[in-house]
Amino acid sequence: MEKLFDINVRITGFNQVKTDSTTVNFITFDGDCKAQFFTGKILEGGVDTQKFEKGKPGTLSARYIIKGKDSKGWDTSLFIENNGFVNEEGSIETSPFILCDNDELAPLFSKKLTGRIKNVDCPEKNRIIIEIYTE
Repeated sequence: MEKLFDINVRITGFNQVKTDSTTVNFITFDGDCKAQFFTGKILEGGVDTQKFEKGKPGTLSARYIIKGKDSKGWDTSLFIENNGFVNEEGSIETSPFILCDNDELAPLFSKKLTGRIKNVDCPEKNRIIIEIYTE
């Protein structure tokens, strides 16, 4: 696997609905992305919905748009839908779908993509990094 880029995420809000058998977390966020081929910011409205049901692996589904510039200075937008699951040991693996409006960059995202979530050690504990890989 080859790493394409990291997305730096800052959690901005959290809401939860909890019953005896299921917990749903609704997490809003912003952030940025800096890669060799693209630099941009997550637009307002990014949200991750996490669902935890007793006896089943936890799932997540995040959707957001990053607007920025490619390495040539062209306006570029990425729509990212990142679906995944929480492993028994707590790590998170995702299968991102990325739609890019830049014809030169779009082929980067046509291969199978994999994502990993890393916690960032910071005092606020409201940051994560999403690593995006291609096969």
